[in-house]
Amino acid sequence: MRWNGGVLAGLLIGLVWVAAGAVLVVVGRRRRLRSTAEGAGSVGIIGVFLLVVGALTLFATFLLSVVPGND
Repeated sequence: MRWNGGVLAGLLIGLVWVAAGAVLVVVGRRRRLRSTAEGAGSVGIIGVFLLVVGALTLFATFLLSVVPGND
């Protein structure tokens, strides 16, 4: 397993995307429950998208760290 600057940066970026997505999902759910306006919880959709992007980033970083290659 390799731990270089690229792998650590990928982990950090992936964790930030996942954290931001989770916050937006929670905020969107709370807005949707409180409001009667149409589209009040649409920020939750953006949160789901960020969760998926973060998960894919973490997966790609994991592959980068375990796949053998030239150092």
